[in-house]
Amino acid sequence: MTSKQELESEFNAAVEEDLNKRKKSIEDGEALDKEIISRLDAEEIGVTLGTDHHVGVLMLGLATVFTLIALYLIFGMNPDRITGQ
Repeated sequence: MTSKQELESEFNAAVEEDLNKRKKSIEDGEALDKEIISRLDAEEIGVTLGTDHHVGVLMLGLATVFTLIALYLIFGMNPDRITGQ
C-alpha cells in the first residue's frame, strides 16, 4: 500500500469510529429522554407541592422591597420634599 492509501484507510477508520460514538451518544440520550418522560407521566418529577407558590410570593415581595430601597437611594425620594402644589 502506498502512503496515500494508508492515510485514506486511517481516515475512514477514524470517521467510522466517530460515527459509532455519535450513534451511541444519541441512543444514550434517547434512553434518558424516555426515562424522564416515563417519570413525568408517573408524576414522580415535575409536580408542584404547593410551596412553589409561597416561594414565588416571597421572592416577589423581596424584589419589590429592594427595588423601592434602590429607587429611594438613587432618586432621594424624601417625603418631606413632596408638596401638594
